[in-house]
Amino acid sequence: MKRSLALLLLLPALSLAAQTLPRVLVLDSGLLYRQAEFPSCHAATICQTDEGDLLVAFFGGAYEGSPDVSIWSCRKDKNASTWTPPQRIATGRIDDHTQHPCWNPVLSRVPGKKGEIMLFYKTGLYIPEWVGHLMRSNDGGRTWSQPQQLPSGLQGAIKNKPLGLGRMMIAPSSDEPDWQPHFEISINRGLRWHRVEVPRDTTIRAIQPAILTLSPDTLLALMRTRNGFLAETFSTDKGRHWSPMRLTDIPSNNSGIDAMTLSDGLHAMVYTPAGLNPGSQFGPRTPLVLALSRDGRHWTQVLTLEDAEGEYSYPSLIQGDDGTLHIVYTYRRTHIKYVHVVLW
Repeated sequence: MKRSLALLLLLPALSLAAQTLPRVLVLDSGLLYRQAEFPSCHAATICQTDEGDLLVAFFGGAYEGSPDVSIWSCRKDKNASTWTPPQRIATGRIDDHTQHPCWNPVLSRVPGKKGEIMLFYKTGLYIPEWVGHLMRSNDGGRTWSQPQQLPSGLQGAIKNKPLGLGRMMIAPSSDEPDWQPHFEISINRGLRWHRVEVPRDTTIRAIQPAILTLSPDTLLALMRTRNGFLAETFSTDKGRHWSPMRLTDIPSNNSGIDAMTLSDGLHAMVYTPAGLNPGSQFGPRTPLVLALSRDGRHWTQVLTLEDAEGEYSYPSLIQGDDGTLHIVYTYRRTHIKYVHVVLW
């Protein structure tokens, strides 16, 4: 593994000029809803069902961390032009008198199991107290099972979607209080999971990986950091082992990103190309852009999704069955916005 990784890192860099990238056309753009029962929302996730419908989940309530924060969902049927109103699908209810806030839902189709969708989310008053939960739907997200609490040490997909490799699923995760990433792997389509560690590095504070596929065996994960740049880690054995983290030259504002490898091998990422504010552990959450790459390491911005003042953050990105891209993200903490684009 070490020799393969060393060779990979020594490959000559492709210049941006050498990358012939497709053009981008926006097919649709707008808010999922205009009015809702909650004033604040965040952390959207999107997936497409086997029938071609789009399903989005996010958390919403009085404010992030409020005990009333629940997981909500909107749906857009394949031939529909509008989204359904938000529907509550999960809460952090402990008993009749106690409820904890919900956090960071992640939707994922289960590879090889028709109609089945997983929903990962977390509950807890504070981040160090997060408890991972998993719900399942066998009808494309119309109805859901009772929540299953994940075993101790597992959080499930922490922000971004799992990668499916045959029967295997790799959920990108992290220990958020420690600012250290890890991965959770299932070899039986999500029935049981085990942790795979990334070598610890106290100088790089990184969470919330997004996984790219560079070859059938080689994976690259990009992560937000407190260091001003995205971090990366590689695996040359399909996610079973990962290299020590290192910083890239891609600016990080210490906010969530999402990235994926498309069906033609091109890589796509939605992120904010800004570093940290001076003297701060955070940077501005604007602009929000779509970028493309041929090698997963050199990126070209091809579409500005938002560039006004305000917060536009925590994107979720998928490629639909027709090859188009579907993007959702937090729009000023009051709404979730959807953008549909085609590459040509």
